[in-house]
Amino acid sequence: MKRHIIVLKALGQKGALRSYVTITSAELGEILGASQQTASNRILELVDADLIQRKVGTRHQRIKITRKGYDLLHREYADLQAMFKPETTIKIKGQVATGLGEGRYYVTQYSQQFKDALGFKPFEGTLNLMVGEEGVQQLNFVPQSSIIEIKSFRTKGRSFGKVKCIAAMIRDCECAIVIPKRSHHNEVIEVLARYSLRKSLRVKEGDDLELVINI
Repeated sequence: MKRHIIVLKALGQKGALRSYVTITSAELGEILGASQQTASNRILELVDADLIQRKVGTRHQRIKITRKGYDLLHREYADLQAMFKPETTIKIKGQVATGLGEGRYYVTQYSQQFKDALGFKPFEGTLNLMVGEEGVQQLNFVPQSSIIEIKSFRTKGRSFGKVKCIAAMIRDCECAIVIPKRSHHNEVIEVLARYSLRKSLRVKEGDDLELVINI
């Protein structure tokens, strides 16, 4: 069946999906990288399988793909579409972990910026998820259009760097992944939300959670 699809594709590219096309076995063989005899045999196989209609003249043959042939090609097309279709969600699994206690301070400093960018005032603290290097690397697949960047600023003589935010969900809780520009964590993802996620989700150290990012 696979070789039938290859021949149908070659004929379709010549216009045989819409109307009869004139093509010799030698021409088809050249397209397929096969001999004239092999191409001729393939044409006969397609005729026998009711995948093409063939009109034979004195010097030429005219070929048109049948409805059955069209359906076969279309199924192949649908399979390829499904294979290459971009993911609409990214799921990252991890375990609740205890951080260094710096989350509260930094969320407080960025509170207004987070509110402006995310549409909610975050709880003063972050939930840390140990996701491993592979989990952190999955963030590289998030398109730029889904990343919110908070600009650096200076206050009370101290500078605060850029932070990237990515909207996400944990169970039914809206949240956001925060990625400081100068982050040294390569296995941990920090997450903030309106409320304390530990309390809202009733989780403790080591509990499994899954972040879902819609892209």
